[in-house]
Amino acid sequence: MSDTISTLRAVIRRELETMRLTEIGVVTEVQPHADAGDSDNYSCDVRLRNSGLELARVPVATGHIGTVAIPNVGDLVLLAFDRGDVNQPIITGRLYNDADRPPINTSDEVIFRLPLDAGEDETIKAAIRNHQSADPPRELIIEMEPKITLRITDGTVRATVGPSELFIDQSGASGGTVTVVTGGTKITLDQDGDATVEAVGALTMKAQRDVTIEGLNVKIKGQVNTDIEAGVNASLKGAITSVEASGSATLRGGVVAIQGVTNFSP
Repeated sequence: MSDTISTLRAVIRRELETMRLTEIGVVTEVQPHADAGDSDNYSCDVRLRNSGLELARVPVATGHIGTVAIPNVGDLVLLAFDRGDVNQPIITGRLYNDADRPPINTSDEVIFRLPLDAGEDETIKAAIRNHQSADPPRELIIEMEPKITLRITDGTVRATVGPSELFIDQSGASGGTVTVVTGGTKITLDQDGDATVEAVGALTMKAQRDVTIEGLNVKIKGQVNTDIEAGVNASLKGAITSVEASGSATLRGGVVAIQGVTNFSP
């Protein structure tokens, strides 16, 4: 009887030794389905860290069908084996280590950095945060340093490209604004309907066809000179029209016609 039990134990021990539950491996090659014409189906070749056994075309588990993020060659991965069979491995996740440390992070946020080991001016960074102790609590940031940053919070969107910036502010129920700033030029659009264009340098408006400026009251003012010129016809018309100069005034033309009741006073 004891011999039978010993034999059973030995058989069970051997069976357990052949079963594999989980293993850590290193990616040696990737098959991401990079082209519509290939037959790759999102898998990797993996070398088991402890035994050195090479496993080919190991499928990669995904958290959601329709999303992909193939591991890189050299990544440390965790494998599980269907029914403990070494011939049915699955990559279930990736592991950070002393060489590949994670980006700076804390709870209640998702951080993205691609590639992980690239410099600040070569990587793409993104962060999604929801820290109820912060103000504002919700934040989404995408960065491509040194020039491009997109930051979205509750009620605001700020996009920065070098010295240029687009800022959308809808913090309250009303009074939202859209502001575009580049160099010394600033354009402000108000939710209430007002629009302002400011330029430190020259401001030019040009069109190949008609230009119309219309408003309840229109004011054109030059701090030094104001020139209005037409290539063919120029017309100045109003129910009440006044032409006034604090200094000298000159009215000149090849033919000058003045119609209507005319008063001349010193």
